[in-house]
Amino acid sequence: MKLDRVLTVAKYHDAPRLGVAELNGVPHIYESEFDERTEEYRDTYFLSPIDAELLALVIEDCSIFHRWRAAFLQGQVTPDSIPALPHERRRHEELKRAIGGRLKSDPMNRLEFKAKFEINPGTGWEGTLVEWQALTDRTGVSNSAFIVKGRSAFR
Repeated sequence: MKLDRVLTVAKYHDAPRLGVAELNGVPHIYESEFDERTEEYRDTYFLSPIDAELLALVIEDCSIFHRWRAAFLQGQVTPDSIPALPHERRRHEELKRAIGGRLKSDPMNRLEFKAKFEINPGTGWEGTLVEWQALTDRTGVSNSAFIVKGRSAFR
């Protein structure tokens, strides 16, 4: 069983649904699609490579949220100030604009996996791990055939 680190959780509904996690040690965007017909999230995830610039922005914004969460748990801020401490609000808004709609899987450059998340209770998302299970496409070829340890072999 190979476990990779979950670096961010941008959306959660019964499980992490969108964020950045490693695949063989390389950061990728993960995204679970919402099925409008069943009104449920699917149990599979699309993974796409993430560029270094977007990764840095997402990690910085996530760090701002973690500092807010720590202050909230200590009773230093109220829920209405989520997701940033007052002195970091401006930077959070700048990051939000810079990230825009780019934190999503790329339909032209993604592979599909099942995921098993191991969430460390009481730590927020810090320390969360994920086991990616490659799916097999209609031709019988496993996604794992396209993954090279230490780097993404996507297009």
